[in-house]
Amino acid sequence: MAIDFSRKSDIKLLAGATVAVLLVGFFIAGAMIVTTRGGTGPQCGQLKIGLASAVRDSLTNGPYFQSGGGDCGFWLALDNDDTVAFKAIQPSGCTLNWKLDHWECGGETVPSARLAQYLVNIKTQNGIDVVVVNLGTPEPSGATT
Repeated sequence: MAIDFSRKSDIKLLAGATVAVLLVGFFIAGAMIVTTRGGTGPQCGQLKIGLASAVRDSLTNGPYFQSGGGDCGFWLALDNDDTVAFKAIQPSGCTLNWKLDHWECGGETVPSARLAQYLVNIKTQNGIDVVVVNLGTPEPSGATT
């Protein structure tokens, strides 16, 4: 019985292609596991907002939303004449919104003293005062600096 050498090379080609596809699949699966390991989501760091005087001038017109990226959004506002950063998603899970003259979370009016905040600092950098919001851990309700 004669051996069909063209058929034998086809089998080698199919086997090689199968191994290559499997290796690529393992590589993609490994990359997904490495990038999603930990499950803590994106980490929020410190965010420079801008010149302290410009930020304060803007806040005299009312609070405004600032995106820190991912789940790190917050509202900048003046509270008792201090610049504060209220967490956009409060610990209760409701989304904070400014409604003309008051804060609402989950459809209910909430006093600013009960809102979770991020730490806000004024730092001098190169002789200029800038507002820096620490988006790490929210401060307890009512904490300001």
